[in-house]
Amino acid sequence: MKICAVIPTHNHHDVLGDVVARLREYDLPVIIIDDGSNTQTHDVVAALHDPENDITCLHLDENGGKGVAVMTGLAMAERAGFTHAIQVDADGQHNLDRIKEMIRIAQEDPTALVTGLPVYDDSIPQKRRIGRWISHVWVWIETLSTHIRDSMCGFRVYPVSESLAVWREEGCGHKMDFDTELMVRLYWRGVPVHHVPTEVTYPENNTSNFRMWKDNVLISWMHTRLFFGMLARLPGFIARGGHFGQKHRTGIDAEKHPETIGAPAKHWSEIDERGIYWGIRFLGAVYRYGGRRLCLVVMFPVITYFFATGRVARRASQDFLSRVAAITGQPKPGLRDSFRHFMNFGESALDKIAAWSGEMKIDDLDLPNHADSLFSYIPRDQAVILFVSHFGNIELVRAIASRDRDFRVNVLLHQKNAARFGRVLQKFAPQSQVDLIEVTDIGPDTAMLLREKVERGEWVVIAADRVAIGARDKSVRVPFLGDPAPFPQGPFVLAHLLQCPVYMVAAWRNGKRFEIVWEKLADQITLPRANRIGKITEYAGQYANWLEKLVVTKPLQWFNFYDFWAKKKDENE
Repeated sequence: MKICAVIPTHNHHDVLGDVVARLREYDLPVIIIDDGSNTQTHDVVAALHDPENDITCLHLDENGGKGVAVMTGLAMAERAGFTHAIQVDADGQHNLDRIKEMIRIAQEDPTALVTGLPVYDDSIPQKRRIGRWISHVWVWIETLSTHIRDSMCGFRVYPVSESLAVWREEGCGHKMDFDTELMVRLYWRGVPVHHVPTEVTYPENNTSNFRMWKDNVLISWMHTRLFFGMLARLPGFIARGGHFGQKHRTGIDAEKHPETIGAPAKHWSEIDERGIYWGIRFLGAVYRYGGRRLCLVVMFPVITYFFATGRVARRASQDFLSRVAAITGQPKPGLRDSFRHFMNFGESALDKIAAWSGEMKIDDLDLPNHADSLFSYIPRDQAVILFVSHFGNIELVRAIASRDRDFRVNVLLHQKNAARFGRVLQKFAPQSQVDLIEVTDIGPDTAMLLREKVERGEWVVIAADRVAIGARDKSVRVPFLGDPAPFPQGPFVLAHLLQCPVYMVAAWRNGKRFEIVWEKLADQITLPRANRIGKITEYAGQYANWLEKLVVTKPLQWFNFYDFWAKKKDENE
């Protein structure tokens, strides 16, 4: 691998010398392309020309645009034998301390495009921030993915030959439409994209080359081209199992960069709910400004992408819906039914946003027996354990309950999901009274942590339909939709140790309103030592029977997209 730096400039010269000096600190040869600049910038660039010290400058007589300047620089790099080039803007807005990290990733995966992921301070103009978000939305649609988190950063490492091939064979925008279009077209060719968080500051008195009307028209036309380009590539995308172009093998260390590599997962906690944090954050912005209908329009191509690429989830959906159809006597479900299943999952994400943003009120809920409050069933100072599942949208109960009285809701989550959900809560409900407790197993230690909370009359919420990865051997198998399925022992052990009333709760959308079911499992769960597993199995059977009645009635509200009935390895032998 042989790498250099390419700096395009048009009338930016104030800090150009400092940028070049920083690049030379990394022993990078520098190519500067003066894109038809004024006399002052031309003179500064000419003074920096020093081939003996690996600084080469080229002046273009006419301003062709950033794309022309960068590609001219890459062509010069190719002729000089360089395989990779770092594009750096001349105005000094990027933190060049990130170069070392970018080079390291490029060395580990020479096929990739490595790009800065801007971390802005307060100097970014608000109009610029909004414009970037609009472009992000379009790029996610055009790539049927949220993997490209920023397509406009002018600080990136290009694979030279692949980038020039796009320019020569397909063409790209020449001006402000260049960075985004080149990245999308590289992605379509199967080039991996890796991101490096990079601090960005807009310098005082910075000269912007952005032309409000002309460049907005160029960018709009670019996204139009890319959108129809995506549609033209869609049949091949689906035929290749959800990939554009040829999928590259990467040399990235999976432990250092787990987001870039992944084998099909067999356990639910190993199946990454891809892009959940950024996806929900993005949907939140769309929801805030455009409402639910616009969100559904934006979500459609994203859900289509996950449906096309999610082989494990798609197969699980078909299996589950087939089991329900066998019970209800309905025809065997097809791919259309599974796609509706996926769409319902996407809609539930919107309802989560609405719930935590305060859009959902108690009046939006249809409570059992026409009750007027969630607390009609429970005294206000009564601690309870709520058994919930991945059916419907239990966030409604959590969110509304946390606002309804001065108390806290404690939610037990798998470690990976707790980190994700915590960031979502911080974004949409900074005043939420929900405490997230990370667990990989449930036992006496967890109970001790929760005992004090229970003594204060707080709620404890736990999903009772998934076996944690650290507790594969701590499950019981009970009948569920025609076959024995594993249910975790942990929730029942926890309830036994805390000695609280236990309720089974679920909520789901029904048209424009939401229904809630709320049934007591036991005043207290008691597990005798002589028949501990047998008693847990009895309680788990009651819970599974209650849950089965719900999912048979509303099958598209079941969101366990993995092999729910899978047996442990030793059971298969």
